[in-house]
Amino acid sequence: MKSCLKSSALRACGSIMLLLGLLGTVAVPPAPRITERNYQRYFDRYDLQGSFLLLDAATGQYTAYNLPRCRQGFLPASTFKIPNTLIGLETGAIRDTTDLCRWDGVKRSFPQWNQDMTMARALRVSCVPCYQQLARRVGAARYQQQLPKLKFGRMQVTPATVDTFWLAGPSRITQFEQIDFLQRFQRNKLPVARRSADITKALLVLGRGPGWTLRGKTGWTMQAGHDNGWFVGWVEQAGKAYFFALNAEPQNGGPAAANFIQGRRAVTEQILRQEFGLLPAAAHQ
Repeated sequence: MKSCLKSSALRACGSIMLLLGLLGTVAVPPAPRITERNYQRYFDRYDLQGSFLLLDAATGQYTAYNLPRCRQGFLPASTFKIPNTLIGLETGAIRDTTDLCRWDGVKRSFPQWNQDMTMARALRVSCVPCYQQLARRVGAARYQQQLPKLKFGRMQVTPATVDTFWLAGPSRITQFEQIDFLQRFQRNKLPVARRSADITKALLVLGRGPGWTLRGKTGWTMQAGHDNGWFVGWVEQAGKAYFFALNAEPQNGGPAAANFIQGRRAVTEQILRQEFGLLPAAAHQ
């Protein structure tokens, strides 16, 4: 009798250990495959320093320049307009992107912002005041409900920071996290209505031609004289998707100039074209 009990206990223990082993295997995702490259020459053309990350979705292969920096968190700036548009549509804060953003009469340094405009145009010209109006309509409580579902970096929002939390404060997102979000968005794996996703994707189209489409969004934060910029998005070409995230700053911490403003997208497109054979020569419009 004792022998039977001992044998049963051993079998039960063995089953538990096997189950724990299987659970442990499932819980640990495989490490991403990353190839490191040096693309500083592209940044040098625009007096920039920074990092670049690309994911070939078909193979799961990442290519990184300045890998430690690709893992460093930065404020998302206007790249947050992508999830912000989705949240606005999902919560009913905007009915669609033809909704009008009324100019508040305050003249700002970007003249294209000093007018009434649709939310569609507000995203295209990256109008911060329009999206701040949207943020106040959404409210901190609904952001706190929606943001964990989207898993867009580590956003921190309170009632006091509801219209600035993506531009200042402790919110952060890495280039890996940007690409993870964009990949789920592109594959319709976000917990949002298909209508919201399709409307937002249409606004992100920057160029297209036979067999290819480029979607993306820039971002720019200015903190205590320090400028930081983004260009994130994806290329669909020949039936495949390639996701990218660039983060850059002026070399030597100097003030942003035309090179910084143009360079975020220009550096990205040159790398995509010359290193990966993506986009035709006239893709940048």
